[in-house]
Amino acid sequence: MKKIALLILAIAMLPLASASPIHEWERNVTYRNITLHAPAVAEGSNGYVGVVMDINVTMMNGSGNVFVVTSPLTQLDMQGSARLAVDVAGMVTGRDVGEYDFLFQVESDAPVVGGPSAGGIMTMGAICLLMNLEPRDDMIMTGMINPDGSIGPVGGILPKGEAAAEAGMHYFLIPKGQSIEYQTVAERNGPFVFYHKVPVNVTQELYDNYGLIVKEVEDINEALAYFTNYSFKEETSTMPVITADYYQDIMKPLAEHVVQEANESYERAHFSFEHTYIPTGYPWNNPRGRVSNSLSTAKDALDDAELALDNAFYYYSISKAFQSKINSLFVIHACQYYNGTDIETIYHNVSAAVSDAMQAAAETPINGLVSLQCVGAAQQRACDAERHLNTSSRDPLDRLYDLSYVMERSGTVYWWLNLSTHFNESYEINETGISGLAEKYYDYAQSIVSYADILSEETGYSRQFVTNAYESLNDAQSNKETLSAASLFDSLEAIANANLAIEMIGASGDMLQDKMNRSDQMASYAIQRARNTSIEPILAVSYYEFGKSFELQDVVSTLTYYKYAYMIANMLYLSRGYQPKELQKTEAVLSEGDGNAHAFSYVPLLCAGGIGFVAGSVFIAAVGGGRRKSGEEKEERADENIFKE
Repeated sequence: MKKIALLILAIAMLPLASASPIHEWERNVTYRNITLHAPAVAEGSNGYVGVVMDINVTMMNGSGNVFVVTSPLTQLDMQGSARLAVDVAGMVTGRDVGEYDFLFQVESDAPVVGGPSAGGIMTMGAICLLMNLEPRDDMIMTGMINPDGSIGPVGGILPKGEAAAEAGMHYFLIPKGQSIEYQTVAERNGPFVFYHKVPVNVTQELYDNYGLIVKEVEDINEALAYFTNYSFKEETSTMPVITADYYQDIMKPLAEHVVQEANESYERAHFSFEHTYIPTGYPWNNPRGRVSNSLSTAKDALDDAELALDNAFYYYSISKAFQSKINSLFVIHACQYYNGTDIETIYHNVSAAVSDAMQAAAETPINGLVSLQCVGAAQQRACDAERHLNTSSRDPLDRLYDLSYVMERSGTVYWWLNLSTHFNESYEINETGISGLAEKYYDYAQSIVSYADILSEETGYSRQFVTNAYESLNDAQSNKETLSAASLFDSLEAIANANLAIEMIGASGDMLQDKMNRSDQMASYAIQRARNTSIEPILAVSYYEFGKSFELQDVVSTLTYYKYAYMIANMLYLSRGYQPKELQKTEAVLSEGDGNAHAFSYVPLLCAGGIGFVAGSVFIAAVGGGRRKSGEEKEERADENIFKE
């Protein structure tokens, strides 16, 4: 008992953790509220059945928070869908959603199966609130929302449509290409039962049995036209991206210089190889054959660089020239090694070059948005060289190749630092501003990468994009304190890969070509907008050109670089503030019996708002019961434009 008393006394004497005091304040809050309906799938006693959820969305002046209340509980992807829905709504409308808070209250009579299929209708609700639009109440929609505004594929179209019809809906919007659904049918043959899939025309089935008119929609702007008879004007680029005269005047001589360096490096490598004895070894380990192959690779890359130069693909030419230089330097290092030079001596020289490059990248001042891009790119390459410097390999040729890569990678640091001197600087930015941008985009990158990871785990798609996103996110975190420019562009690459991970779910065949065309337009228009504000998006143009060079051979690489280009150009444009977009009246046709026909045919480009560019955005999800506002309370919503339009 005495020991217990002493223990209590000792605990009582410990300093108490300081609790945050209660704060109370008053502020004027203006609300807008809307309730839409979304079909979902619930697990019933005889399998999956369709249900209709009520999604009540409230917008109020705030600071970019997104709250989710669900009843019954739903899986985590509902929370991610809400966050993404708000970001896409901001992108589509050109409104800064960081000025508002959004509350999504999701109610269903049965626990729904997890999935992001309510993302499209959540986005519709957010857009209607931002623009003060009244949607029709006899229409329902299913489809996940992609970061580029397109509507992604979902499952359970038929049971969702049946539930929508039973709830009194007249129109059902579904993702493009999903009018045909496959159902498993059992067929008995004697003692055996065989299962096979049969196609079901969802459009015809729902119209014949329920009178429900089904429409496919490609993106949220097309859906908006059906719901409200308003849409946003299609935005396309009308100016050349990589053939602008001033861009060519600057990039052409730079590319010619690098290609000349690659030529000289190849000649030195070829001479060294011809005058060095390198053992043949064994069929499974042939040093001379390996070095010879690298010499051939250097020549092939050099030929590609010269061809790209002749066709005005200057950044691609420079990239191929650097690839040639890496292989040429490896041949030179290998010859030095077999002529008696110790690998540690080569390592020491490369290490010194990396240190010098890192110092130059860290100390070069950033004066505006042009030097921000060039210094940021230089810092990223310096960090990449530093990471690869100490990769360990027992094979001496592997080690020498890594050192050759690191040496040439360090050389690209100076190329990027020099590049900014060839363009006119635009808009001043200081270290505080850069750090703020890096922090903002890093916060959003964490959110969107986590959501992409969840969807990828659920669907089995896009793991490589998610892996790439996490690698860039880790780099962004590592560089935040010391190299904020590098951290900013690392975060943008993480966001781009996460966006692609989401957008590529279920994509194949013609859909890939459609996505590539859409990404091309988004990137080129974002570049044009930046240029229209006197900002030269050098890094975005370089990535755009690099992506263009892959179009005929590698769709995934093309999409990746187009997405990088879009993210960078859009960030630069939005650094000058948001530009709200204007609605246009659209007469959407909803005639019976043409369920597969589109009311209008376009591929809108919705990039003015910028996905995830919300300063101070916080994602908070609350789970539990939520009370939907009554009709009387909903009438209290101000019809006049209290919010900034």
